[in-house]
Formats: sequence, C-alpha cells, structure tokens
Amino acid sequence: MKPIKGMDRAELEKELGRLRREIEHFQNLAGLTLPRQDSFPQLPGIDYYVRSQPLQGKVSGDLAITINFHEHNLAKKIERALEQNNQQLAAALSKNLDRFGILIADVAGHRITDSTMGVYLYAAFKMGIGYELEQHGEITPRLFEKLNTRLYNLVSHSTMASPPFVTMIYGEVANDGRFRYLLAGHPPPLVFSNENNRLEKLDGKYTAASTFLGVLPSRYHHDIEHFEPTFGTKDHYAVNEIALLGQGDIMLLYTDGLTEQKKGAMNFAGTGLEPLLQEVKAEKAKTIYQAIMKELRRHSDDDVTIAVIKKK
Repeated sequence: MKPIKGMDRAELEKELGRLRREIEHFQNLAGLTLPRQDSFPQLPGIDYYVRSQPLQGKVSGDLAITINFHEHNLAKKIERALEQNNQQLAAALSKNLDRFGILIADVAGHRITDSTMGVYLYAAFKMGIGYELEQHGEITPRLFEKLNTRLYNLVSHSTMASPPFVTMIYGEVANDGRFRYLLAGHPPPLVFSNENNRLEKLDGKYTAASTFLGVLPSRYHHDIEHFEPTFGTKDHYAVNEIALLGQGDIMLLYTDGLTEQKKGAMNFAGTGLEPLLQEVKAEKAKTIYQAIMKELRRHSDDDVTIAVIKKK
C-alpha cells in the first residue's frame, strides 16, 4: 500500500472505501456476541430484557450473554447421570431446569476494537459452560478462576502501552426470584422494591467482590493451568445470593454507562433512576429498559449495557 501522501484522489478514495469495508466486516463479526431477544431463555415467574448500546459503531467493549441451560440437552444429561448412578450430578443438573444464567462484562475503553477482548471472553466462556455441566452439573466459580488466569496470561505478555482489563458480573436467576452471583471488579446489582417504592441498598455481605479479570492470576489448584510466580494472586470468587422477595420487584445489572455520565461528573443511577423507576415500575421489563435508555441518552457519553429483571 502506498503512503497516503503519495496517493492521488482516486487511489485515496479507493483505500478509504477498503478500510470502511474492513471496519464494517469487523463490527459484523463482533456483533455476533450481542444478545438476541429470540434466544432469551424464559422462566414463568420472571420478566426480563437485556441489551447493549455502543457509544459509537455497532459494537463496544460491553458484553452481555444469556444462558439457556435447556439448549445444553439437560434432560439427556440428567438421564445419563442417573444411568451411571451419579445422583449428585443428576441433582446438580436438575437445578438448571428452573433458572437461567446471565453474564455482563465491560472491557476498558470505548473503541470498537476493544470488543476483541469481549469476543475472546465470549468464546472462552461459552466453551467452558459445556465442560462445567459435564463435570459438575452447574457453572461453578472454578470456571471464572480459569478465565481469569487465561486472560492474565494473555495480557501479562502484552506489549501494549495500556493492556485491557475486564470487569464482570455473572449470576443465575431462579424462577422463585433468587439471584446467585459473583463479581469481578464490577458494580453489584441495583434492586428496586415495589412494596417500598425505592431502590434498596444491598448490605455489604451480599456484595463480596474480587479484582478485575486478568489483573492477577488465580490462586493455583489442580483445575487451573500453570502460571509463573508473581507477587500477588487473586482470592477465590465469593458467591453472593439475594432474593427478589415481592411481586413487581426489579433488579438491574449494568455496566458503568448507567452510573457515569459527562466524564464522571454525573451519576444517573444515584439521582434520576429511582424516580424514573417509580413512574414505570408497573411496566414490562422491555418498556422499563426503554424508559431508562431514553433518559440516559440525554446525558450519556459511554457504552452502556443494562439488564432489567422483574419478578412477576
């Protein structure tokens, strides 16, 4: 390719067209990781909606994954476990019949190329689900220990001036409204009580968190690949559990686009979110999401992903 200064107008326009097509192709491929409503798992007692909105382009550093455990042939797996007289595995698999999983992650940065790390995490996580179900009957914290070390090994050998880091929340929503989750440098859920008509502050014992993914290697155990000695390791992930106790309670999972606007000078979640939820709490989850985004886009200067989960 000639240097741009050596191109005439026709050559320059041709090269710019090629670059635009390359960028569009990259965005289309990265967009395969975006959540699709037609793939959302359904629970009779839960209404929910999740979507990612990039600041620019079609994709961003945000990542949202919903897990329909029924797509993993649960009935066949349970039948095989019982045939092998593995009652423990069958019982663990059966728990997934009445719940779905959701992962939300945020890669530092606003460029479309930051989505590359999200694609990497998406593929590794999706592959890990099958292994976890085969071995344990459910997704365990060990999967995230492995993901963390894999990202650490990748980033620690990087020659980038500012290697990317990832925050993440993964949780499982049960039909009765229970939510079990773990945090890696990510903000905890926001819970709106329908009965009390307000956002409830979660006690610290329900928000145990670990460090960002990829910053420190996980502590070694036999299920994690070898890593070189370092000055620090990341503690094992703690699992939190909360309950959406009443009909109409709402829980939000999100990236920092909900809490940081105008370059950090504004926090919509701390000021405008509660009165907005008071107005729209009777609506369906998708309508609540749309109301939040309509107001948020007046102030937002970041990618944003929001999951609205409502107890019917």
